[in-house]
Amino acid sequence: MKHKIPNEGCVREMGANHMSPYIERMHNPPNEAKGFTRWWWYGAAVTKEEVRRELAYMKEAGLGGVELQITYPLQADSEEQGIRNRFYYSPEFFEMLDYTLLTAEEMGLFVDLTLCSGWPFGGPFVPYDMAPEILIPYQIDVMGPSEYSQDFTTILPGTPCKIVMGQFENGVLLADTLKDITHLLEETSLHGWPWGHGLNRVSIPEGHWKIYVFITNLYKQQVGIPAPGMEGYAIDHCRKDVSDFYFANFGDPLVERIGEGRIRSFFCDSIELGGNNWTSILPEQFLLRRGYDLTPYMPALWGDIGELTADIRYDYYKTFSELTVENFFRNFTDWCHSRGAKSRIQAHGTWGDILQAYAAADFPEGETFGPNDKYEVNTVHRRLASSAGHVYGRNVITNETFTWLRVPRFIETLEMMKAAVDAVFLDGMNQIVNHGYSYSPESAGKPGWAFYASSFISHNNTWWEYYALLSSYIHTVSAFLQVGDSYSEVAIYLPQADVWSSMPMAELHMAMKLEEHIGKSLVNRVHKSGYGFDFLNDEAITSLSRMTGEGLEIGANRYKVMILPHVNRLPLETALKLLDYVQAGGILIAVTDRPRHVPGYLGREANNRSLGLIMDDLFAGETGSWKNVGDGKTITVGDEVELVTRLREAEAPDVQIESLESKAEDSAAQSIGYVHRIQEDVHIYFLSNVSNQAHNARIRFKYGTKAAAVLDPMTRETIRRIRLANDSASMELAFEPYQSVIVVFDEALEEDAGVLDTGALPVLGQATRHIDITESWKLRIPEVKFEQHLTSLQTWEQFEETKYYCGSAYYEKNVDIPALQPGERIWLNLEGVHEVAEVFVNGRSAGALWKAPRRLDLTDWLNEGDNALSIKVVNVWINHFLSPELQKPQPEGPLTEQWPYFTEKIKQIRDRRLHTQKEREQVKAPLPAGLSGKAMLSIHNLLRLI
Repeated sequence: MKHKIPNEGCVREMGANHMSPYIERMHNPPNEAKGFTRWWWYGAAVTKEEVRRELAYMKEAGLGGVELQITYPLQADSEEQGIRNRFYYSPEFFEMLDYTLLTAEEMGLFVDLTLCSGWPFGGPFVPYDMAPEILIPYQIDVMGPSEYSQDFTTILPGTPCKIVMGQFENGVLLADTLKDITHLLEETSLHGWPWGHGLNRVSIPEGHWKIYVFITNLYKQQVGIPAPGMEGYAIDHCRKDVSDFYFANFGDPLVERIGEGRIRSFFCDSIELGGNNWTSILPEQFLLRRGYDLTPYMPALWGDIGELTADIRYDYYKTFSELTVENFFRNFTDWCHSRGAKSRIQAHGTWGDILQAYAAADFPEGETFGPNDKYEVNTVHRRLASSAGHVYGRNVITNETFTWLRVPRFIETLEMMKAAVDAVFLDGMNQIVNHGYSYSPESAGKPGWAFYASSFISHNNTWWEYYALLSSYIHTVSAFLQVGDSYSEVAIYLPQADVWSSMPMAELHMAMKLEEHIGKSLVNRVHKSGYGFDFLNDEAITSLSRMTGEGLEIGANRYKVMILPHVNRLPLETALKLLDYVQAGGILIAVTDRPRHVPGYLGREANNRSLGLIMDDLFAGETGSWKNVGDGKTITVGDEVELVTRLREAEAPDVQIESLESKAEDSAAQSIGYVHRIQEDVHIYFLSNVSNQAHNARIRFKYGTKAAAVLDPMTRETIRRIRLANDSASMELAFEPYQSVIVVFDEALEEDAGVLDTGALPVLGQATRHIDITESWKLRIPEVKFEQHLTSLQTWEQFEETKYYCGSAYYEKNVDIPALQPGERIWLNLEGVHEVAEVFVNGRSAGALWKAPRRLDLTDWLNEGDNALSIKVVNVWINHFLSPELQKPQPEGPLTEQWPYFTEKIKQIRDRRLHTQKEREQVKAPLPAGLSGKAMLSIHNLLRLI
């Protein structure tokens, strides 16, 4: 059954002659705001019939498009099952891709494409010398005076590229003794053929010396889990010649074959380059960009050379950052534009300036990884991406959502997904990418093929017919979160210099190290105290902003407060701009200490003296006390608790959320978050309760006007038009579990309708009567021809015949309804629903219960007297995989006639991904399936206001 999506007919309490453009947007959100899905093609083993069928499912569910990702095969070729794995870029592959693009266009769906198979970028055409490099340091201790010789052939697994020696005292290499001895490296040979390298008769002065031999590792990264024909080396992301080569050899033939403009955007997945810490062009580029030769100082990348260590490491990583941002990320987008497409980039995983990397894309993309169906700031995978969008003017910020939402798989529910989506929205993202949808032929049966790291969001899931309800909600919220501009008044400086300066050469994951340095607790305290914020890098402060009397202006944002979280190293240019910022009226708060050092080797002493003078101007005085500097002020605080206290002294929260109940004082603020956007003089707020608890809260809006509308993005109803009577834009809102609202402050809203001084959200009044319908039901499962009379509600996994059953079941009974008094409403309340329940009254669907509270208004469906009540319930797939009858197919032998010929690879895929061995190990008994607990009909008076 296709479930009706809310539409423009759902309007209450609005004047008949007035329709705000924002209310119109709720009823008719633009198609561009729809969520879309990653769509895995396993081994490109697809058929035209199945492609059309699955695209139709997606369109019907309200998805706006697909991101096509072609990856490893799940099963060997089988004529009987109609499975034929196709080599990437084969004629048959292009035939299927062309058909998919035609069909998607016919259905009004867009197509994005991952510009590789698997990840990271790479393939069989990538030569060895274009693959990512891993530099490994080897230390040799020698005592002088002496002569040292060593043949490294067959000893070191790679090619020596740099050799440096230096004297070692008290655990530190003496910087002024370091010298490059690479020129002493000699090539060895075997029967005239090049064989290896060695050092011969190196003179060692008196004392303890160390020789550092830096080798480029022999073994280089391969593309992970690719489709047939795409096995090969990954590419070096730091060299423009390499990325140009990749686009010319992989991207250009693709576009030339299918035509420009048919792919909306090309996608780059997260940067997962294991161990990558070097590129062959780094020494040359380092000299060009930093102004000195890195080679003598390379031991600082691994060991300690004294005070210079941090500055050398900073210069190394800054150079590494510039190379990857310029030569890969921006080059990728330039190539996309040259081929009539846009770019989407997940930048997390890179060592570079993380905001610059995200901002290189037309669509910066974050990711939700793990059980993130809760309200908290996710710096690593989300907040950095959204900050890049807000700072660099990228209005649409996508998010890969639901990756590993639950472990094991097949237990994720629509309720979990709704909470996860809201957490994504509260971090500033505004378009959802499902992770995801597995192509699965009908011959694979149920539940069919599934990706090993995703939530199972496809036509093969038990609750798929109800996914459209969540999809509609995502569409509506995204449409509002793409209006106008994001607005924040607080900025948190990214201490990237501290991260670079402290790290030895490594596969540096900048996003993770930033979260570790700043602290999860700090950013959560700031955000949950009512201060939306963006992260700013040095470029944002020095080049992208302008000073105004209202703070640091970037786009629509007015950063009145700047937080320096545990910042020790600050570029001099940034420090000078912050001095100007404070003198012009800005507020600067340093957490734990003021910055003490300018990063970088050249001019370090003079730069540090200059920084000291600037910091004296800004922070000289007692820690914990405000200091007036020009028209602004500064303070150093000891910890994050004091930070929030001082923040409240300096600037009122944008949105203040206060609990109206006897729970913990800030319980509402810990569960309810907000996003603020502005368009001209209109302020739009999205608020969401990301918890399974109801909260009554007073919401104070700093920039609310007197006229407002409260909108329900789930039902697309206007809950209430509000005309506030006083100057304070304050509302009392009752949030049900997992409820969200959109509040639009717009003076243009009609002023004579729905006047309400308190701004309270309507809630149910106390029930006047209850009818207990818990007892005497019939449980019917037609698919397995099972019927059982129940004395009270009972889940079906308790019966031996249906212990492992997954799918639909029906709970049925007749109920007698008394006459209702004028103004009374009758509601169904179900205590235990596992996991989605659709309620039918006298044969008509009254609605689906898929999240808390499991409550439904049945007034318009019930008649006085006898009524037939049927509740259709679907569970999740996990129980199916626990059945002892589920056999694990084994390959017939070590060699087959079909690709991949040797069956060990197929066996591994089956064991790890197809036959759910991990799920069987982690879940020992079937989960509840169906209805449990009490079922009540409650009769209420008209809605009251809290």
